[in-house]
Amino acid sequence: VQMNISASLPILHGANISPYVRKVRVALAYKGIEYSNTQQSPFGAPEEFKAKSPLSKIPCWEDGELILPDSSVIVSYLEYRYPAPPLLPAAAGPRARALWFEEYADTKLGDTVAAVFFQRVVRPHVLKQETDEQGIAFLLGAALPEVYDYLTACLGDDEFMVGGEFSLADIALTSPFINFALAGEAVDAARWPEIASYVERIHALPCYAPIVRADLEGEFARFRPQGMDDV
Repeated sequence: VQMNISASLPILHGANISPYVRKVRVALAYKGIEYSNTQQSPFGAPEEFKAKSPLSKIPCWEDGELILPDSSVIVSYLEYRYPAPPLLPAAAGPRARALWFEEYADTKLGDTVAAVFFQRVVRPHVLKQETDEQGIAFLLGAALPEVYDYLTACLGDDEFMVGGEFSLADIALTSPFINFALAGEAVDAARWPEIASYVERIHALPCYAPIVRADLEGEFARFRPQGMDDV
């Protein structure tokens, strides 16, 4: 993966710390696609970036004149243009199921798992705002247990979330847990052993592990609360 800007390669705009940017990065790694990368924050983005991403969100994919400012759209495009190896099941039902889990990850996990990182790290250290401790307590005590219970029921005894094979569902669902770790948290393995094992297993895959390691050791590592060294 090229981390500098090259005129001959497509460009992924977006900060590596974003779960949505990470989702695309893992998909690109899995498919072996070369690209350039800019570390673009969604906060205070310049007008040049807003022209590419009207919602001022990351990631944004730029391939020549083609500009795609949404992680799900980007992955859909990559899957269509670079079909092998596939990230979506071929059968209609499992394919739709994988897309549902991507949506669930982008919305519900963004509002719960990744939100702990936003409150504990982004608000005080990036936005210079006060952390909502009551909000974090609600997420950890009420919202996240519901998420873990749901995912446990969906996973069952399977290795992967859909159809017994690695898919986009697994990438999307486990991406926010890197941010969760950087916020000093982890899935309670005693209460939800299936999900704790699942996250660890997916993060250890060859396409994922280098990205996990780089992001855990990246610029936000210095803000990680002490006493939490396990992903």
